[in-house]
Amino acid sequence: MALWCFIASPAFGFQIAASVSSIESRLTNEPDSTLLRTGFRLGVLLKSPVHEEITQLAYGCPVSPANLAKDEFCGRKDGAFADAFVIYGVRWNDVPPFRLLPEEGNCSYLGKRCRTEQTIRFSTQPDCWLCLFKDAEKKTVHTPIRGCLAQSSHGAARGNLMTRSHFGDLQFLHSMAYTSGQPATETRDDVIDWIEFAWKVASREITPQQKLKDIDNPTLKTHFGCSEWTVADLYILGRQDAGSGLISRLHQIAFGSILHTVQDSFAAGHTTREPRRPQGTCASTSFRSVPRIVEFHSYAEQDGALHDHEDSREALIGGVIEEDWPLAVEATRHLFDLHDARADWDEVRPYIECLFMVTPDASVSSGGKAFTRARSRPVR
Repeated sequence: MALWCFIASPAFGFQIAASVSSIESRLTNEPDSTLLRTGFRLGVLLKSPVHEEITQLAYGCPVSPANLAKDEFCGRKDGAFADAFVIYGVRWNDVPPFRLLPEEGNCSYLGKRCRTEQTIRFSTQPDCWLCLFKDAEKKTVHTPIRGCLAQSSHGAARGNLMTRSHFGDLQFLHSMAYTSGQPATETRDDVIDWIEFAWKVASREITPQQKLKDIDNPTLKTHFGCSEWTVADLYILGRQDAGSGLISRLHQIAFGSILHTVQDSFAAGHTTREPRRPQGTCASTSFRSVPRIVEFHSYAEQDGALHDHEDSREALIGGVIEEDWPLAVEATRHLFDLHDARADWDEVRPYIECLFMVTPDASVSSGGKAFTRARSRPVR
């Protein structure tokens, strides 16, 4: 039964599994039991592999919308429909590999010492990963976590790729604003810039060896312009050598990371969308329009437990009618169609812009009325 226990973080979006895929298992000697033990220490974060299930459903896993509530077949570990490297990419947004500077190895939350000479993954240093995560969760209540922006932001703390993704300036990876009061158009632009970059990696227009700071993309320059990272450093740090097998499949990993960002945009803890979809199709496509975004949320003001519920499988299937897929599954399916057709970014852009269309009176970011943490309640 332990193999069916799962993990997600407060800013993870739809949940992912703690028990890693076979590909990820090749990167570590840690058994599932160790990963699950660490996962249990994350408390309410133990959930189900919703991102993986959405992706498998979108790529033909044989379950009908009418049976989705009771049929969890497509949430199995290592499902056989979507490519395993795409699933690796779907998980990447939540558990990206990263390195620490030597002086960053001591973690105060659990009194742990991280092995700074080694690339850190949840699957290689789970206790270190947990410690850094909990440290950042506590810190972000009072201190912004940034990367390049830490140099220009007063009082900001330098984060790593994982803490920046979940609590800092890279929350656009999860279709969220990185601070309260951020205009919806600004978050939308970050998200679309990110997807443009990742799509060009997925279509091999951008190569693994290119440096992020040299790519003509405003969001990349803002958030990665001070680094010397290559595209391969970003996605597969520590495994960029040809012998790892990952470098030749990096384009599929990048595509999977796009799916994660799009799927998260339909989680209520991440965005508020209009209650109904507009009539018609997205411009220049045959794909149905989706409800527009009223607000992108920011995690800093949210109650983690309330956020978590809307990232669950229960929330995904809530309100699904017999003939319709959840919007996250529908959008993922269309992106698979475009990817399989080898569409370039100019062909894909209209659909992405449609998925992230904001209303003319869109609100600036906040915790969201249903998710805002009570002022007297301490962060867990």
